[in-house]
Amino acid sequence: MSELSRRTSQRHSPPLRQNLAVLLIAHFVALSGIAAPVWAESPSASPANDDLPGLYDSFEPKGDIRRFDGETLHYDISFLWFDKAATAAVSFYKLDGQYQALLVAETKGFVGWFTSYRKHVYKSTFDIVDNGERIRSNKFEREVVIGDDVEKTTHSLDYAERKHGWRAFKNGALTDQGTEDIPPDVYFDDILAAFYNFRNSAYGKLAKGATFKINTIPEKGVKEISIFIKTEKEEETVRVQQIRKKTEELLLRVIIPKEIFKTKTGELLFWSSKNYIPLETTVVDYVLLGDLHARFVKRTASKSAPIGLMTLSESAPRQ
Repeated sequence: MSELSRRTSQRHSPPLRQNLAVLLIAHFVALSGIAAPVWAESPSASPANDDLPGLYDSFEPKGDIRRFDGETLHYDISFLWFDKAATAAVSFYKLDGQYQALLVAETKGFVGWFTSYRKHVYKSTFDIVDNGERIRSNKFEREVVIGDDVEKTTHSLDYAERKHGWRAFKNGALTDQGTEDIPPDVYFDDILAAFYNFRNSAYGKLAKGATFKINTIPEKGVKEISIFIKTEKEEETVRVQQIRKKTEELLLRVIIPKEIFKTKTGELLFWSSKNYIPLETTVVDYVLLGDLHARFVKRTASKSAPIGLMTLSESAPRQ
């Protein structure tokens, strides 16, 4: 059995005494390797096809990126012998006149109690660029709540001055800060920006065998997200090994800066539907925890900002 097949079909069982951070964000990056549906009649999200998971009633790979407004994708996350040990949701919405994206992930039940009910929140605030077909982050926020402890990092991206600044806090106390230049003709796409831009084919057409390199916010010298779409032959080999039903899907391998999710390699593997909604995701070799697995649950649309915003700011009606 190939390493790729093994990773997407088995779970590890290391000791429980570890940081479960990636569990709370496992599925979000895997989403960054997909293309988008088109809603021809309205920029708001249209209903998904409820009979076939991960499919839309209408679909095109490219369009006005604001068509994602109001969409939330929901996932269950499992690890070790714990099924549905955590939940994750990623949303795109408009608040106070600006487009934003939010990822909220948290443990629940016994696992939540065991891990001090950890909650991770990631939020990006965007400018709309390239004739509405791409988003460019001007702010990226990360907040991790573990019991009574709160860690927060804020990145600001000023493209007029070509400056990237960051500040890190622990329980309200400043622990790190700095600035650096943004190179000419480069955007630093955080993981949420990369998610939606890839869904909208902003980096190029998705095709089996294609490879993409995305400039991202540097983490300990690593400045790229790499996405590899497996060839038809590679995909079929894994499908047969997993005894997976033949459908119109894509198999992707994604490499992110490993420091982001505290993994050994930064590697993620996932199957996406033919409409490029991730259905199953594996986060490979989280330190001391092994592989984490996420499964698509449903897609919803709402006229209100996501409730998870209350961690970073108070929930409010959308404008």
